[in-house]
Amino acid sequence: MKAMRHRGLDPKLRRLIKTALDPRRLENAVRGGEFTAKPQDLPAGPFHPAELTKRVLIRLAGKNVPEECQDLKWVRIVDDIYAVGVPLDRMESTAAAEGIEYVESGRSMAPALSNSVPETHADTVRSGALGLTGQGVAVGVIDFGFDFTLDDFRNPDGSTRIAFLWDQGLRPETGEVSPARFGYGVEYDRAALDDALGSSGDAFDAIRHRPGAKSHGTHVTGTAAGNGRTSDADFPTDTFVGAAPEATLILVQPDARDAAGSFTDSVHVAEAIAYVFEKADELGLPCVINMSLGQNGGSHDGESIVERAINRLLERPGRAMVVAAGNEHTWRGHAGGNLAQGDTRTLRWRFGGGLPLASGGQLPPGFGDFTPNELEIWYSSRDVFRIRIRDPLGNESDIVDPDNTEIHNFPSGDTAFIDSERFTVLNGDARIYIELSAGNDKLTEGDWEVEIESAETRDGRFDAWIERDARRGFNNFADQSFFVGTDFDGQKTLGTPATTRRGIAVANYDHRTQTPADSSSRGPTRNGRGKPEIAAPGTGILSSASLAGRPEPGNPTATVPARTQMSGTSMAAPHVTGIVALILQQDPRLSTEQIRKILIASASPPSGITPFDKAWGFGRVDAAAAVALAG
Repeated sequence: MKAMRHRGLDPKLRRLIKTALDPRRLENAVRGGEFTAKPQDLPAGPFHPAELTKRVLIRLAGKNVPEECQDLKWVRIVDDIYAVGVPLDRMESTAAAEGIEYVESGRSMAPALSNSVPETHADTVRSGALGLTGQGVAVGVIDFGFDFTLDDFRNPDGSTRIAFLWDQGLRPETGEVSPARFGYGVEYDRAALDDALGSSGDAFDAIRHRPGAKSHGTHVTGTAAGNGRTSDADFPTDTFVGAAPEATLILVQPDARDAAGSFTDSVHVAEAIAYVFEKADELGLPCVINMSLGQNGGSHDGESIVERAINRLLERPGRAMVVAAGNEHTWRGHAGGNLAQGDTRTLRWRFGGGLPLASGGQLPPGFGDFTPNELEIWYSSRDVFRIRIRDPLGNESDIVDPDNTEIHNFPSGDTAFIDSERFTVLNGDARIYIELSAGNDKLTEGDWEVEIESAETRDGRFDAWIERDARRGFNNFADQSFFVGTDFDGQKTLGTPATTRRGIAVANYDHRTQTPADSSSRGPTRNGRGKPEIAAPGTGILSSASLAGRPEPGNPTATVPARTQMSGTSMAAPHVTGIVALILQQDPRLSTEQIRKILIASASPPSGITPFDKAWGFGRVDAAAAVALAG
């Protein structure tokens, strides 16, 4: 079945619109969390598209919201970019309205998973003549699980260092409020947090925001800006101090709705970024945001709507954003190559487990792949590529030419949604979007084949990325599909928005062995820009542990230690975030481009790494050298 489609509509949304024609698949999409309402809050099926709202990013072609769309709730992110909740039955008409350039679906985002701070020389900046500690600078963290009760995030008098905490996933109850402009979630300001900390009972009982044990966000915040006061017998006070221990904190826990089973999506993240900068402005402080979250979708050239929003929000001086490069290098999610006229290239896309390990061997098969799987292929619009899909049993779809869409049902019941577009709205490049979904409980296991044929070649280069999926250890990560053998290309494995132009992307190296981590995503961007910019310690990092000093969940006889160890670019990025806070304390008027170039100019490259390396970027971060250049 083939159909033409509207150019201003993300192919993920086109697929969702087609899904609505099949009641069973629509119910699966609802139960899979693809819509704003939580499944338990919706009536029992059958579901109607008018009842289902999807939060999207919209870029206007002009200044004004079209009259026929003004009844929707429009939340400005920056300039002509908005977050909007659109009912599914109005998605096509909204995209077609005069004055709307593009409607972008939220993309699922997930975490990009001591002596590390001295490795960066941030401790010498703190103890040296300048005595920089991040005081007078806001550090924003967008992540999951913040333990606001820890001494690491409190002043000596016991009051909180957190100016605002926005939990997007909560619904306001009596006495609670949402951020006025965004209209959802619950916002706790400094007064509310201090009231909770000063309550006679448990502070966690005074507000509803609760972290899980040893949470990601607490660990990240501790590295960027913890003061080292949380302690126990094994982890003494003032030993594990973050890079900017006196910075003011603004924390956002994103909403998981619309995220299709992942942690959050790019729409909620865009709103979180806008919120943090808005609150920093209210406080009159320069601000750096840490985001250790990412995804694999998009053009990887900085041109998605969410990346454009980030770039515009960073145009003002006194602002910066640090992004984890991603941990995708060992997940075998990128393929690339060149096609001459008439060439055909077949990519092997494996489902059902057996991911090769960097150390050799492979993971054992899991129970199968129970989730939808997405693949995007990007190439020059000077070329004309045709596409077809073949299942492991040899059944194949029709060939799909540019500017066509096909939904192909295989004999197994598995379905392929294929959308090919030669001139995409945002960057003019060509894109092929593929989504495979199971007809029964799980996709047919084995190697699916993606056949790319060049009908016309003037450039010939293509890049393909498999989207991040549910990565569940109990299933041996079999829900994550991957490219087989030499089809995997280890370059250009950066996640997005690490590819954004003005954001600072950070790679992970092991400061004990002085080697880049196998998992750390490699550059450059699809259009050849040198990212990641910088590398920081991210392997075996000890930092703040949520619920420290409390009984271990599920094991009340054990106590959660003051510090917990984690690894990944998630742990590397906050080192740089804290260092940027020190730079902004030194000179709050610096622009993000000045800060980015200062970090590059002051980087310490390993021997033989000049001027740029796909794993190291421009070298190891050096806080002392960076602050000296900033002064």
